[in-house]
Amino acid sequence: MRKTLMIFLALVLVCGCGAALAAQAVSAPREEILFQEHIFSGDPAAADGLTVQLKAGMRYKLNWESTVQFSAQNYRAETSFRFLPAGQAEQQEIRYRGVEINFYRDAATSGDADVFGFSTAYQSLLDTLSPGESGSMTIRFADYYDEYPFEFSIDLPGVNYDPLVNWQDASADSEWLGERAQVALGCFFRIPVLQDEYIELGIDKNMDGSGSARSISSVREGDRFWMNTESVVTDDACFFWFGNRTEQDQLVDTSRIPGGYGVYMLPYGPLAPDSEASAFYGGNVNEVYTDQLTCFFPVNPEARIEHLGLTPDKTRLLLHTVENNTYYVTLIDCKTGDTLQKLAVSDFEPEDDYVNITETEEFVCIQQTQGRICVLTQDADGLYQIALRSDYLPDDLYAPVYATVRAMAFDGRRLVIVNNDETVLSNDGPSAAAYLAGSTEALITPDGTYVDNCGFVLTVFDETGLAYSGGYVSSLEGCNYVNGRAMRYEDLIQPDTNSSKTQSPFSSKSRPTAL
Repeated sequence: MRKTLMIFLALVLVCGCGAALAAQAVSAPREEILFQEHIFSGDPAAADGLTVQLKAGMRYKLNWESTVQFSAQNYRAETSFRFLPAGQAEQQEIRYRGVEINFYRDAATSGDADVFGFSTAYQSLLDTLSPGESGSMTIRFADYYDEYPFEFSIDLPGVNYDPLVNWQDASADSEWLGERAQVALGCFFRIPVLQDEYIELGIDKNMDGSGSARSISSVREGDRFWMNTESVVTDDACFFWFGNRTEQDQLVDTSRIPGGYGVYMLPYGPLAPDSEASAFYGGNVNEVYTDQLTCFFPVNPEARIEHLGLTPDKTRLLLHTVENNTYYVTLIDCKTGDTLQKLAVSDFEPEDDYVNITETEEFVCIQQTQGRICVLTQDADGLYQIALRSDYLPDDLYAPVYATVRAMAFDGRRLVIVNNDETVLSNDGPSAAAYLAGSTEALITPDGTYVDNCGFVLTVFDETGLAYSGGYVSSLEGCNYVNGRAMRYEDLIQPDTNSSKTQSPFSSKSRPTAL
């Protein structure tokens, strides 16, 4: 028996279009939502057995639920409608950012306080200005700092530390948790400043001789380094990594970090019940255990870390790396740090390729922009295997690779991708062709407004490659236009960003030959 697929695609339409738009949407038959098909490539029969379910709404009160069913011969759309006078907002899944590491660059302030840490340089610049003048100067970072002055944001269950909070009154030995975390992480992550990195400082000199409106910005001269981080969160720890390469693809020096480069672990949990902080917060929050911060899983600095994920049960890490032009996925025990598996997935050229990674309860999908999609599934022992490797011509595909993925499903033979934010905007062939070729002009209205859509792009891969790709334009999209022009962005009908989910297969029946 052929397995079937079902994808739930949540589209909450947020709209403030006013009476004219509301009247236009409601005056149409409420349950006659149509989807017009545009075949990009392949055979639509490859979508046989697939159901795409979309939920749409206006102002959380007008709600449509559409089901588009595909058979080998055709497709059918059905829609139900509900009106909720009180409104009903979608519940958003809580996603914790974990640990983020930054330092000030490309920022400005209107105040007179030196929040960027270059007081000496600002004063030198200020001394060259007359009252009422503004000026700027380019400085070499290494002339003022030996190591990068990082700021640390921490967002975990019961923990929220923001470096923008004023901790100036907190002493180094106080129980003020944010200050203590900043100091501890700053002592741990010590990276020497690049010798050829430059920044531009700007300042206004007030009539009384003081300085204000300070700014800091990057310049094209020399090299630059950003502390880009990625985190995953378990019930008692945050695991994270950062990119160790500069803009010019040079390695930064990570030798001053205890344990070197790799995946780092920051445990968290309840406050000590007898601590000053516990008395201050009432014992209702957690804290991070910075004394247990460690390089949990060392990685060769020459390797490129692409992604860090978690298994669905949150007991093992999935570390994606590129080593010697090979893409690996390493399975790591979250408690011991032991390597349970290192799977070679695919050839990979880091200079020409990058990946989009989607993790679901059933599989992991790795999309290489240079023309390969790999699907990994778990066996009975919890180890991963390559269930599908599908190659395609990159020029033949745009949306499934470059657009935000809203839903995926895999039945062991076919991978189905549904995108709902970058579909074809008009019903004419040239627009669809331009979109398929990667033209952003097909996503822009005549007045220059970018439009999200209520329809979707459906793409099917199998072992032979790209089996089918097609766009399905919803009749709801006409509500975004008045007199042939797009509404203001805040008034547009837009798809929601909620993640989609897969459900059990449905029982296929005969379908009409047309919508």
